[in-house]
Amino acid sequence: MPDTFSINNWVVVGRTRFEPPKKISDELIDEARIVHVFEGTSKLHSAHGAKSLRAGETLVMKTDNFINHWQPNENGKKNEVIVFQLTASLLQHLYSAQLPKWFSDKELATEGSLVKASDHALIHSYFLALKPYFDYPAVVTEDMIAAKIRELLGLLVQTDSTGEMKSIFANLFTASEYAFKDTIAKNIFEDLSVEDLAFLCGLSLSSFKRKFSTIYGTTPNKYITSKRLDKAQTLLKTTELSISEIAYSCGFSDVSYFSKTFKKYYQTSPSALRS
Repeated sequence: MPDTFSINNWVVVGRTRFEPPKKISDELIDEARIVHVFEGTSKLHSAHGAKSLRAGETLVMKTDNFINHWQPNENGKKNEVIVFQLTASLLQHLYSAQLPKWFSDKELATEGSLVKASDHALIHSYFLALKPYFDYPAVVTEDMIAAKIRELLGLLVQTDSTGEMKSIFANLFTASEYAFKDTIAKNIFEDLSVEDLAFLCGLSLSSFKRKFSTIYGTTPNKYITSKRLDKAQTLLKTTELSISEIAYSCGFSDVSYFSKTFKKYYQTSPSALRS
């Protein structure tokens, strides 16, 4: 179960431990998150593509739909993650005098819905110092938590040399706009189902299928399977990758299913085609 702290009865930060593997779908509406991983590895998907996340890394997620695939740990340990939940009303409370400019500068362009924090010693030190708060919650006040959130936001901006952090902060609660075909192209070779792709597009499954058929002239399953198998055929002919590596890189999570589907499509097995 997660340990949490609240400000004005709104849960703003929590620590959770859980057993991987685990798939989590998050629909962030008028909410953003900051995620720090102490233990675990995941692949986080959005309409704009995927980012890997591993122990020691911190990620900012703006308002959008996300699918998080937490991978099994080789050491058998549980995952441990700290998550900050941000809303516009919380930020107004934290900065009652005036919001920092990087929360209101709408001229800052943003690409995508995910930004990783810099690999900076101050970021690492911040989260290591935060862990004891969860071990001694009785002495922690709302003012202390508010101060820690302001400290984190400042660190994320000041340690970023790319400008990406300011851009995503300026658009934290603005839903992303993206082209349907771009979403498909950026995620077609990921281990995502048709239901997952519909979720990332913010559409119901039936609406997604109708729109897909209108644009591509076929069903999502047929189109996606053909594209994944076409890529697999090319990799079999042009690379030294193993059959399992090729299957995973083309969006198949089960090698035996990949081989069966490949043989049905090409009338030959992956190993026979390669040989």
